[in-house]
Amino acid sequence: MKEILKNNLEHVQNSINRFDAPFFFYDLNYFENHLKTLRFEESDGIKMWYACKANPISSVLKILRNNNFGIDIASLGELHQVLNNGIPGKHLIATGPAKSKDYFLELIKQGLRTFVLESVNQLKWLNECAIERNVEVKGLLRIQIEWESGESVLGGNSITPFGLDPDEWIKGEINQYKHVQIIGAHCFQWGNILKNQELVSIWKDSINQAKSLFEELKIPLKIMDLGGGLGIPYHGTSGEIDFQSLKGELINLRNKHNLKEIWLELGRYAIGPSGFYCTKIIDIKTVRGKKLIVTDGGINHIARPALTKQYFECEVVNEMQSNQKYNFQVHGPLCTSLDYLGSFDFPSTTKIGDWLCFFNTGAYGHTEAMPYFLAHPLAGEVILYRDDLMMPRVPKNSFEWMI
Repeated sequence: MKEILKNNLEHVQNSINRFDAPFFFYDLNYFENHLKTLRFEESDGIKMWYACKANPISSVLKILRNNNFGIDIASLGELHQVLNNGIPGKHLIATGPAKSKDYFLELIKQGLRTFVLESVNQLKWLNECAIERNVEVKGLLRIQIEWESGESVLGGNSITPFGLDPDEWIKGEINQYKHVQIIGAHCFQWGNILKNQELVSIWKDSINQAKSLFEELKIPLKIMDLGGGLGIPYHGTSGEIDFQSLKGELINLRNKHNLKEIWLELGRYAIGPSGFYCTKIIDIKTVRGKKLIVTDGGINHIARPALTKQYFECEVVNEMQSNQKYNFQVHGPLCTSLDYLGSFDFPSTTKIGDWLCFFNTGAYGHTEAMPYFLAHPLAGEVILYRDDLMMPRVPKNSFEWMI
């Protein structure tokens, strides 16, 4: 049994008894301890941000606040969720391809002063806002570079709405916008990378292309925001990030290129391993010689398998398990074949009424889901922190939210 489930088995069982409906479980003791391994010395010049989209639940944000992480927000909703949890605007950075002038005005009103700029229009609007509000603001130019390493949920080698290619920034005559201090570049096109060597190769190329652009623009490159992309294992993947080794690589890159700081925006790597999703087995059957499990929750709660074909690791929540294993295809309750959660070897004693636990769902679980499809219950969320088991969101049936 996976260690994080073994350590929380009693709390998981208590939650099962309380709800008898699908739920996410977050071990925030594990999360806080993990954050401590990600810290740098101030003199290292490496600044850590948390990508709010990975999991914006209040208790997660408060732990990040207390551990001196900045927060990367990409919507008005994320902005107010973060502000409501006591994190001031000066500790936030605004990313995302859809920023209007009105949105910039609201961000400035709420205290933000640092922005990732994804187009010349955004630079123009931010410049106008800075004049109107009489504030000093800083910007990073997001660049989209050509790369041969394939597709990614963040684009990879595809054309995406994230930023501009270097030539378009040069054509934009950005030096005319005097009220925005351009402090650096942002480049982030790859997700869930599991090999240090691949990450470092991407980072080197990103910095080199950013330096060439800034030399052309005659602007000093002070900050390089490399985004995230640090991976965690999914079912069937191989490799594992060695973050302690990456620390040295980042410091070396910062020193080699004479940068003031390198920034990382961690989401999945920060919170993903701290959470898991639990759902009950509703039916077991054999179809065309294949054993199938049908569960009461599926991609309505954990949509990533359908979106990316990345399947969460899974185990049966049962201490009494046989050594003999059968391979099962696991499907959720939705009336679509897209609701496929993976193929797993489970004990031959697995039965209807047992519960399954899907791991690494602390990131891109609840907020990446399609919860209203077919009006199944919304998943609950359970938190364990410092020996307190808390249930900030109980599962909700359709009659509580349908009109």
